Amino acid sequence: MKKTILTMLLLSFYSFTNAQITKGNWMVGGDANYTNSKIINNDNEILGSGNTVRIFPNIGYFIANKFALGINGNFNYGKANNTVSNIVYGGGPFARYYFLKPENRINLLAEANYNYYSSKTQGFDSNKGSSYRFKAGPVVYFNSSVGLEMTLNYLSESFSDGTAKYFTVGFGFQIHLEKQLKI
Repeated sequence: MKKTILTMLLLSFYSFTNAQITKGNWMVGGDANYTNSKIINNDNEILGSGNTVRIFPNIGYFIANKFALGINGNFNYGKANNTVSNIVYGGGPFARYYFLKPENRINLLAEANYNYYSSKTQGFDSNKGSSYRFKAGPVVYFNSSVGLEMTLNYLSESFSDGTAKYFTVGFGFQIHLEKQLKI
């Protein structure tokens, strides 16, 4: 009897861990990163510096095993030279792919997203722009539904006054909402 119960528990655990990145499931979560930047001209003079915190909440749906499409938000707060603050908000679509088998506790992901945003810098007119971001890295699952992501990110922003490009390290959580199992 004990062997039967143990076998059933192990099989049910396997089926739940196998379901987290499969077709028909949802994911909800997001990631964040921090940037400390300096703007330096060709004469090696520092023109400015600043700190920015970016938060990217998301919701996605797995249209195929290991492949999700969804919508993400973009919320930034930055402060340049300890005086001027900047707030950014926007959103857009994303596509995400996991490279390893769904049952793995550690997986590798790659994601591309596009955002349209509005920006307000203290003392200046509002600005509209767009950005795209590519990120990749490992995700570690604590259980069948919650994963911690550690990613390398490339972010390119375009706005009316120019462009900005960043390489950052990001951290995020995803909660995978599993489809109902039919018994």
